[in-house]
Order: sequence, then C-alpha cells, then structure tokens
Amino acid sequence: MLFPFCSNASIDIAFIELLKPNGQTIKLEPNGQFAHIAISYQGYWLHSHPYRGVELITQNVLEKMGKIKTVIAFSENGFLKKKQIDKFLGKPYDSEFSWSDDKIYCSELIAKLLKIHPQPMTFDAELWPKSFQNSQNKLGLSPDDLFQILKRYGYQERSLRSYCSNIFM
Repeated sequence: MLFPFCSNASIDIAFIELLKPNGQTIKLEPNGQFAHIAISYQGYWLHSHPYRGVELITQNVLEKMGKIKTVIAFSENGFLKKKQIDKFLGKPYDSEFSWSDDKIYCSELIAKLLKIHPQPMTFDAELWPKSFQNSQNKLGLSPDDLFQILKRYGYQERSLRSYCSNIFM
C-alpha cells in the first residue's frame, strides 16, 4: 500500500448538525441532534446531498455543510467495497424520504450500506410541512434514529480524525 497511514481499520459514520441562516439548529424530530449523516470511504465521505445526490466529498467540504458533532466507528464490516458504493453513487436525493433504491436520502444510504432495517417514521407537525403528515409510519430512518441504533448495538463515539484527502489540499 502506498500510503499505509491513510488506511481505515473501521468505517466511520459522521453525525452532523446543520444550522438555519438565523443560526438555529435544524431539527428533524423533537430533541433531535443531527440533520445529516455521512460515512467514510477511502479517505472521503459518502453522503446524499439535496441538490447533487449521492457523492464522495472531502472532510473539508463536509465540514462546510455543518458541524460534525460526533463520529461512531463501525468496525463490524471492516471496509466498504467499491461495488457497494457504486450501487448508490450518482443517485438523486430523495426529498420524499421513501425507502426505495431510485432516490436516496442520507440516512437511508448509510442504513442500506450497513444493513440496518428501517422502522416506522413520524413527522412532527411542528417541525415538518403539512405535506409530510401523509407519510406518517412509512418505513425509514433519520440520522438520530441511526445514532440511537448504533449506540444500542454498543458502538462507541470517538473523536474525529483527519482523512488522507485533506493532507494534499
């Protein structure tokens, strides 16, 4: 391996806080902490962006989107394979939060890569537009749901490490 210091022994999952233009935290659910999520892959972050869809980005770009509040190391699977990533790369973002492979939202992407099953979702009327009230109990996951599931499975939070893609920027 050319850069052995760049290899990851685990898959890192970044949980991200997003802010409104007025500085308030964006909440997807009552008492929620996270509005976005990304997963490490070969020194980059894979996520689903509302305008660009599923893409690989540097840590620097991810940090411009929002504050990485915490990282969970998911070592059970070891590494993601290119074939797994290619299945989703370039797919459009799913603003309707449906659990299909046609379009993908951030939490759905991570859950499918880690083989975590969806659960019935709720869209709090105080946080979501009225149009989402018809989506109550559809299967899916939020970033906060994934955080709770991983914590329940015993995965630990850890500090964010720098990735190789930032070394040469």
